Amino acid sequence: MRKLLIFVFLLLTSCKINFVADLYTSDLIDLANSGNPEIIRLPMEIEFQVADCEDLSDEKRIMSTYFSDFDFLGCDLNSEDFMSYARAKVTVPVTNGSDTIGDLIGFRSYISDDQSFVYVDAIINNNLFEELKKYVYDQTFQELKLSESKLIINLNNDLRNAIVWVMPSFVDNNPIAMEKKFDLQKRQKLIIETSNVANAHLENSSWTPILSIVNKFNS
Repeated sequence: MRKLLIFVFLLLTSCKINFVADLYTSDLIDLANSGNPEIIRLPMEIEFQVADCEDLSDEKRIMSTYFSDFDFLGCDLNSEDFMSYARAKVTVPVTNGSDTIGDLIGFRSYISDDQSFVYVDAIINNNLFEELKKYVYDQTFQELKLSESKLIINLNNDLRNAIVWVMPSFVDNNPIAMEKKFDLQKRQKLIIETSNVANAHLENSSWTPILSIVNKFNS
């Protein structure tokens, strides 16, 4: 009976997949200023909505094909929406090039035309996302929507200082409606949660802007 009720609830709601990534200012600046195409891999934790936490062998097998270094962490009931989410630790690519990434999600770090800023975007592999959407729909008869999901970036400043401009989002749980400047000291961290508008843009266009950093290599 419980599974039936959960299944009916899933029919009435959109499915979610949430991402929490750790990015570092020095990595982003070094990568953007590199003269050669490069990719580095950084940790991310994902959580994906499931009907219940009992037998997840199929879900784990499927989800592991969309990420590198997939390490299943467990499954819990979420206190916000009271749905079950399976969690996993993965690594995702951060690239300075324009080639399509091999994982479901990643980031791009690149230099502005005047060399003054390092731009950082979230990016997805559209083919993989469409495959995952089809799998979710076949299993639940509901669409997977990034606009209903969460993308959270823990931006860690490991430089002496850094000037960061963040696009409209939630920063340390505070909403910002316009691009805002943050002066970060060494070891200071910003927790950035992108808006549903940004997430919808990511789904529709395969990229969305997150932040920019004043380029120290241009100082």
